[in-house]
Amino acid sequence: MGSTTGMMTVLEAVDNLGLREYQVPEPVEGGMVLKMIRANVCGSDVHIRHGNHPLVREGCAMGHEGVGQVEKLSSSVTSDWAGEPLKVGDRVVATYFQACYRCPECNNGHPNICRNAYTGWSTPAEDAQHFYGTFATHYSVGSHQAVYKVPDSVSSKAVSSANCALSQVYYGCLLGEVSYGDKVVILGAGGLGVCASAVASSKGAEVFVAEMVPGRLAKAKEFGAHHAIDLSAADDGAGRVELVREATGGGADVVIDLTGVPDAFSESARIARSGGIVVEIGNISPNKYTQFDPGLFTRTGVQIRAAIRYPVEVLGRAVKFIESTPQFPWESLVDKDFSFDQVSEAVAAAEAKQVTRAGIVL
Repeated sequence: MGSTTGMMTVLEAVDNLGLREYQVPEPVEGGMVLKMIRANVCGSDVHIRHGNHPLVREGCAMGHEGVGQVEKLSSSVTSDWAGEPLKVGDRVVATYFQACYRCPECNNGHPNICRNAYTGWSTPAEDAQHFYGTFATHYSVGSHQAVYKVPDSVSSKAVSSANCALSQVYYGCLLGEVSYGDKVVILGAGGLGVCASAVASSKGAEVFVAEMVPGRLAKAKEFGAHHAIDLSAADDGAGRVELVREATGGGADVVIDLTGVPDAFSESARIARSGGIVVEIGNISPNKYTQFDPGLFTRTGVQIRAAIRYPVEVLGRAVKFIESTPQFPWESLVDKDFSFDQVSEAVAAAEAKQVTRAGIVL
C-alpha cells in the first residue's frame, strides 16, 4: 500500500497556528494510527496557543480532545484497554497523555501525574510520528495511551468530549467524594462545567453552577445543574464569595474550580463550608498568582485537592457514562462546528467564551 500524507495544526510560534503536511506513519509497537473524525477545543488549548504550557511549546502539535477511527493497528494490539476486541475501522477515544508505569509517580499509585505523561504531545511535530495532536487528519497513539472503543449507540459528536472534559471532571467528582445530598458548587460553565453538572447531579448532589458570563448558564441546567449563579452581579471577589455562600446556605460541601482564573482558587477555599473539599482543575498555567489567607484556610479545615489529568480507567467510565445517560443532550455540548481550516477561529471562539465547546470536523 502506498504512503499517504496528512495535515496537522502546529503551534508555530506564540499566538500563531500553522498547518503542516507529513506522511502518515506506521503505528508504533503496541499503538495505532487514527483517522480523526472530530476534535474539540479545550480551555487548555487556549493557554497553549498563548505559550503558557510548561511542556507543549512552539513546534508541537495542537489539540488533545476528540474521537477517531482506527486506520492502522499494531499487530500486537487486539483489544482496547477494557478487553473489548479492536480492529481497523473501529471508533475509539484515547487518553491524550500516557502513563508509563515506570516512574516514581506511577510506582506510588499516581499514574495521572506520570512524569512522562506528555512524552508524545511535547515531541516536536517534525519528529518521527508527527501526528501527536488531535487538530489533524490523523493521530498517532502510543503504546502507553489508554484506548477505549466507542459503542455503536454513541455518536461521534456525543463522545468527542470524553477524553478530556468529561473524564477530567468525572475524576474531579471522585476526588471530591461527591455523594448523595452534597451541595456542589461548580465554578465555570464551559465544557468542563457542563460535564461536571451531569456527573455531580447523577451522583445525587445538589448542583450550583457559577459563571461570570451568564449566557453560558442555561446549558449547565440542561445537564443537571439545579441552580445557576450569575457571578457578574458581584462587585469583587468578596462579593462573589458572599453570593455563592448565600445561595448554598452557608457554603458548599464540594467546590470544583474549572475557571483557570487564579483568584477563583482562593475564592474557592472561602466558598467551601468548614470541613469541605475544594477540587482544583482549571488553573494549569504555572507562575500565575493569587492572594491567599493560610490562617483562615487552616481554621476552616477545608481540604484542597489537585486533579491534573485522570487515572486512565476513568476514560472508560466516561464513555459508559455517556452511553447510560441519554437524558443529557451530549451532542449539544459541542454547540458550534468549524472546518479544519478554521482551527484558529475555533480557538478564538473558545477564548471569547462564545461557545460551550467548539468542534472541529475532520
